[in-house]
Amino acid sequence: MTIQVIKDDINERNINRLEASVNRLESDLDQLSQSLVALSIDPDVNQARNIDLYSRYEALVIKEKIFNKLSTYQQLSRLKVDVTVYIPENESVISTLSNFPESPKKLSTSWSYVNSKKEVNNQPYFLRHIRYPAGEHEIGDEAIIEARVYIESIQNHLADLTTEELNNAFYYHEDYGTIDINSNDINSLNLGLHDNFVDENGSVQLSQNNMQYLISYVQVESLGWTLIDYVPLKEVLTPVYTSQYLLYGSVIFMILGGLFFGRLLYKDLHVPIQQLKNGVSSIKRANYSVRMESNVQNEFSSLMDGFNKMAEQIQNLFEQVYSEKLRSKDASLKLLQAQIDPHFLYNCLFYIKNMAKVNQTEAVEAMALHLGNYFRYRTKVEEVTTTLEEEIGLIRTFLSIHALRKRSLSYSISISEDFESVVIPRLLIQPIVENAIIHGTDRLNGCAEIKLTGGVKNGFFFIAIDDNGIGLTETRRNQLQRNLEEDKEQSYGMRNVHQRLKGIYGVDSGLIIQKSELGGLRVVLQWRL
Repeated sequence: MTIQVIKDDINERNINRLEASVNRLESDLDQLSQSLVALSIDPDVNQARNIDLYSRYEALVIKEKIFNKLSTYQQLSRLKVDVTVYIPENESVISTLSNFPESPKKLSTSWSYVNSKKEVNNQPYFLRHIRYPAGEHEIGDEAIIEARVYIESIQNHLADLTTEELNNAFYYHEDYGTIDINSNDINSLNLGLHDNFVDENGSVQLSQNNMQYLISYVQVESLGWTLIDYVPLKEVLTPVYTSQYLLYGSVIFMILGGLFFGRLLYKDLHVPIQQLKNGVSSIKRANYSVRMESNVQNEFSSLMDGFNKMAEQIQNLFEQVYSEKLRSKDASLKLLQAQIDPHFLYNCLFYIKNMAKVNQTEAVEAMALHLGNYFRYRTKVEEVTTTLEEEIGLIRTFLSIHALRKRSLSYSISISEDFESVVIPRLLIQPIVENAIIHGTDRLNGCAEIKLTGGVKNGFFFIAIDDNGIGLTETRRNQLQRNLEEDKEQSYGMRNVHQRLKGIYGVDSGLIIQKSELGGLRVVLQWRL
């Protein structure tokens, strides 16, 4: 696995460097090609095409201008290049070459390799022509721009790679052989590499003369050659094998030493740490009565004594906080149960008085009976829970009292009998019903209606209180729903019920405020089964 990682790393590093070199060469060639195109449409070159129309002096001036531009392009290029302009029709030749070449019989529209030592500069080169105007017609009335890039430029790029520790880099072509840095000639060595090149960029592993080589290659698109670097695997892997032997020996030594010292440290280190870990886990599970015992007098014994004292203090603290929380909840509930709206009591007594004046004894008896049942339930402060049946009984009594006082009020209660035995906190529903009467139906001129329904849906118990009151806009309903989560003065009774449901049954329980089918407001109490 380590050897493969090293191979992959070498491949990746070499390919990246080869790609960078190829990109620089491609950029230089592209810049030169653009210069040739610019030169082909140059006004002076266009004048040279019709040079017979000018005087001899003017013709010399035009050629001098073109030669100066050729020299400028030659100097600006990072490649060793000679540029020549041919005007075949008037047999004009303008060139940076010392000996003017003959007009080309065949044009090379892309970079092609010329391997001829009989030519000028006595070294092979890459050749390209630009013709203006372009066309498929035979060579004649046009300007032909020729560029010769000598392999010395290619070798300069290889020299840059040598400074980057790619000492074996060379260019390869299956027809022409190789170009390397050490010679101005092209080697005739045929490595048989081309058959192994599958992609434009990549790497292969080849064997030659009982030696394994790791070869990285990148195609030079514009030239049709391939830039290659090879690494003898023996040179790379010998240190790896040596390191592996040392590593295996070190690992064996460390394992034996680890077993020896581990045996020595197990009793005095691992066992106490495991005890501390178990103790912390017990504290995490809220088992504050856990204590540790140590039979050895060392640093761990002091740590365990400190842990035991901490656990004892935490246990005492949690017991105190829990007791205070229970007392606080009990006091809050008793305070809520003991709260009696004086106006409600005054109105009921005033009703009894009025009915007594007109000898409505049945109404007086009904009101007194309902009022007694109502306050008997409200003042049982020693009980914190009740059944849904008893709570619904309170709601019936409460609604009956209001129905006696306000004849236009009607109500209905539809609760499943299987649902009535559910145990719930006391005074959970009455504040919502009272809110529906006071804020929902009291201001109605016509008949008022209150409707209670209850059952089980999607894993939740629910009780819905609907009224046909004036209701609320969607904006006000959303604001009221948000107020249930905040500590504000408004909607205290509803927020109290909402927070009690969440505190007892979980965060997904509480009140849901909606628009009622009766036209007013619908408040749904829901809690998990």
